Amino acid sequence: MITTNIVLADDHHIVRQGLKSLLESEADFKVVGEASDGLEAIRLCEQYKPDILVVDMVMKGMNGIETTRQVTKSCPNLTVVILSMYDNENYVVEALQAGAKAYVVKESTATELVRAIHEARVGHRYLSPPLSERAINAYLQKSSPPHSTHMKP
Repeated sequence: MITTNIVLADDHHIVRQGLKSLLESEADFKVVGEASDGLEAIRLCEQYKPDILVVDMVMKGMNGIETTRQVTKSCPNLTVVILSMYDNENYVVEALQAGAKAYVVKESTATELVRAIHEARVGHRYLSPPLSERAINAYLQKSSPPHSTHMKP
């Protein structure tokens, strides 16, 4: 089994403790660092070279989007998972454009966060179920109805 090394970044100590306990209950996850702000997260990622950074969207100082922009430049092999209390489409789009592979709302279950990390770790994008459902609905609204029941190559 391959271990996934993770750095956590959230400005609330109790949230980081809970996330660490949750993630380390998974046999293949190891939290190698904890940061209370974006600058510290970048420093820890450069120092420990983790596989995953789980970063809160809103932190004092540098927010999760700017942290993502900077850390993906300095650590190109790092995968970022944004954890946010906001399910606003603009935040989601900005986070993905900044380089995040996954966006998980804090209302999600522990299972969803673990799945997001696993999916992001292998290069897949992941959105929490309410976000992915909205994205699918938006895609369907933009597409025109088919002219026939047969698909064309």
